[in-house]
Amino acid sequence: MSKCCVICVGRNADRAADRIEAYAKKADFEIVETIFKDTKSVERLKFYIERDSIISILVSSIYDISSDKDVVKGIMELAAEHGISINDESRGYEPALISFEEDNAG
Repeated sequence: MSKCCVICVGRNADRAADRIEAYAKKADFEIVETIFKDTKSVERLKFYIERDSIISILVSSIYDISSDKDVVKGIMELAAEHGISINDESRGYEPALISFEEDNAG
């Protein structure tokens, strides 16, 4: 069975977690942990990634990981280095690909 982490934040985190966990179970994932936004959520996620304890991260939105785009970019790069996909519910659980191009203010 494939292992995943579920990450949910915001006002409706409980409902999102229930919905995403149901998807994970239907897709034959073992849920290692459901992470709700807290001060250590990024560190906990890095722990799983660095130890290759999961193969997928399921989120309602890529920004459930962090609202800081540099943190999100770092997690995405770390996950890619370990062959771990980040799957965004808003994209139909297709792997999330985000462009982090800098704005050129002129």
